Amino acid sequence: MNFKNKTLTFVLAAGMSLNLAACGQTKSNETDHSGHDHLASKEENVNMESGISKQQAQKILSAYLKIKDALVETDGVAASSAAKELLPMLADSEDDLIKKLKSDAEHIMDSKDAAHQRDHFNILSDNVYALLKSTSANENTIYRQYCPMAMSNSGAFWLSAEKEINNPYFGDKMLHCGSVKEELIN
Repeated sequence: MNFKNKTLTFVLAAGMSLNLAACGQTKSNETDHSGHDHLASKEENVNMESGISKQQAQKILSAYLKIKDALVETDGVAASSAAKELLPMLADSEDDLIKKLKSDAEHIMDSKDAAHQRDHFNILSDNVYALLKSTSANENTIYRQYCPMAMSNSGAFWLSAEKEINNPYFGDKMLHCGSVKEELIN
């Protein structure tokens, strides 16, 4: 191997190591989101006075978790089916938050492509989080988890009923990439 090839191999190996280190699972419960201005702007647009019942929010959370589990498995058909189950819970509402949830659920339902579904799941996750924060609907602890490498290294959050990281944005490619950022305890 000549010097140029050795250098290229070293640079590639170093880059891969940094990528894996950036995705190292931590046990932190920090809620520091500095540098994530995109999150604040999304949440500011959510109507926190939604008037959604706690019971309806619990059903929405349950259906959301089925979508998340299907995406962990990179199963676009199951994610589509789970989104189809979510839609009746969002029918005919004038609430802005429900309209946003419905739009993303429809996009997830209409596709069998997990990569496309994950784009909409990212926004759906932010909106379900806003719903939980406004209704305190979770009966058990829900973990808000984050992967810095998701969405082309922009980072993305999701909600889980388990503390263990099972990443819906990468599935088995990087299953445990991410960390717990917040525990929603009710």
